[in-house]
Amino acid sequence: MILSFSLTIALARQYGVSDPLRTGVKTVSRRDWTDKQAQRWINAYRRGDIVHNAWSALPFVQGAYHLGDFTLSIEPYPERLADMPETDLQREGGFWRTKQDFIDRIGKGNPDKIVWVIRWSSFILA
Repeated sequence: MILSFSLTIALARQYGVSDPLRTGVKTVSRRDWTDKQAQRWINAYRRGDIVHNAWSALPFVQGAYHLGDFTLSIEPYPERLADMPETDLQREGGFWRTKQDFIDRIGKGNPDKIVWVIRWSSFILA
């Protein structure tokens, strides 16, 4: 299965920092998935399919490239943005100073927005 990290790459360029996927800083991602999308990831995890592809954008986008592979450390789960641990600000790439900054960007200011959390234990560069 594939995750696109186009926002992470764009933010790293914007802030003039190394890609946090490549440096190992980013180890979690929150996704605005439908229940059907989330269930596909949960089913894959439950059957032992835990290694997935990271791409710069979805593969059908011109210029997209394979960044590497990541290994899920736990089953994806839903979470209200307001319940995100403060420590995840760094694990999300370190681009946000506060949880409210993150909520404003990712949840469009809605702290009650439910997102799906993906955590990984290793990232192997392509």
